[in-house]
Amino acid sequence: MSQQQVKYELLEGQRENRLKYSSYLQVTLLILLCAISSVTVYTTWTIVYRNSFNYPPKLFDVPSLWIHRTHLYSQYLSAYSVQAEAQNSVSGTSGSVRARQGSGVKELENERISPSRYGNFIPTERGRKKLVCYYSVPYNVLNGRKLLPKDIDPHLCTHINVGFVTVVNNSLFLDDVLRRTFVEVAALKKINPQLKVLVWTIGADSGGFAEMVKDHASRKHFIQSLKSVLETYRLDGIDLDWEFPGGFDRQRQHFSQLLHEIRREYQREHRTYLLTVAVAAPRPIIDVAYDVGEINSYADFINIMTYDYHFYASSSPMTGINAPLFARTNEKGLLGMLNINYTAHYWVEQGMERDKIVIGLPTYGHSFRLANPLNRHIGSPATDFGATGVSGFTSYSEVCWFQENNIFVTTVYDNETCSPFTSAGTEWISYDDVVSLECKTKWVKENDFGGVMIYSLNADDYGLQCRGNKLGGQETFPLSRKIHTVLFSNFSATD
Repeated sequence: MSQQQVKYELLEGQRENRLKYSSYLQVTLLILLCAISSVTVYTTWTIVYRNSFNYPPKLFDVPSLWIHRTHLYSQYLSAYSVQAEAQNSVSGTSGSVRARQGSGVKELENERISPSRYGNFIPTERGRKKLVCYYSVPYNVLNGRKLLPKDIDPHLCTHINVGFVTVVNNSLFLDDVLRRTFVEVAALKKINPQLKVLVWTIGADSGGFAEMVKDHASRKHFIQSLKSVLETYRLDGIDLDWEFPGGFDRQRQHFSQLLHEIRREYQREHRTYLLTVAVAAPRPIIDVAYDVGEINSYADFINIMTYDYHFYASSSPMTGINAPLFARTNEKGLLGMLNINYTAHYWVEQGMERDKIVIGLPTYGHSFRLANPLNRHIGSPATDFGATGVSGFTSYSEVCWFQENNIFVTTVYDNETCSPFTSAGTEWISYDDVVSLECKTKWVKENDFGGVMIYSLNADDYGLQCRGNKLGGQETFPLSRKIHTVLFSNFSATD
């Protein structure tokens, strides 16, 4: 090979290398240009879309009790997760919390009243399905209209729990609004004599209720106050909603003692007043807060708060379903416990009679702010509550408004959990609709539970914000009406 040929080949090789480098540079610049263009388009679209995004007016005044409950749930679930991880690291087991065995009331022999000669008579009719509706007295409504007693269909529910009533100085505290409301709701019984109206009494982990349960004298004073209210307003019983008895200061045992003493007083006076209890859904709280056997002995039935399983919290910054019927395939351990099916059957395992278990279904949802609007699945990262609703609590009317007044809204029905969720931009909302509630109510019937509890009438669409919700000529309360229709599809609510 001549020297000239060698030189030519070297030059040719250099030219090919320059062409390759030029091609690589062009491709790199093209990719960079596309990336910059995509970011620019996305940023511009986001700014324009956010500026034109419509958030619903605040149509629902969220009670502070609801927000307090989610804070407690976060604390309990975080503590349970830490405990489970610690046990796993030591033993390699799943580390579940064992339910306490035996009766807490039996530890209080010095306070316990001897058993009634009338026995533990429970006046509730067995076999009759219950539709228990919670109704919050409307002190303040932000932009919607108040839900008044006259707006409630007397035949919609079998029981209406009216409140909420607090405990002050060991007595039920009723202001003028509550007094008037009890009179007006009780008047609905003139139209439907089968309707039961109960005093919805609340307590937090501290305060008046927690102080009242501590000793026999204060509990006796409370029971006398209760009897006076029931007689004065011709009501049918009390629903105790203590969120939640704790393991400290013997609260769990004292709560069981309160149930025993209320039931004993009912029996002593041959009254058929109802005694019901609103109870927690997460297993970590059940194990700490309740003597299930005692509740089963003295309560007519329990209303399980099978909702608020998932909501935005700094300890769990991700989207989730508010009231999933079942666990999703990828949910194990603690996450696998956070669903209606697990909760209901866990209460049965702990000794609660199946027909005394009333399953809570929500008419509200939870909103989240997505970290990435393109990642909007269940379990996607979230940075805060959504802008819809108050502290993430979103009424059905607000969900409808959100869907009807925005563009690019995506709604997905998750078959595993029997629940829908909707999203647009960075807003993501878990909620329930007539389809999901039909699914869950059918499950209640198929599993022979005592009925359904609606939480609450105030969060349903009583103000006609949702389009196309007319059911048989009746426009208001579409979610509650659907539950009623399914629950009593084979027999009358008054049978």
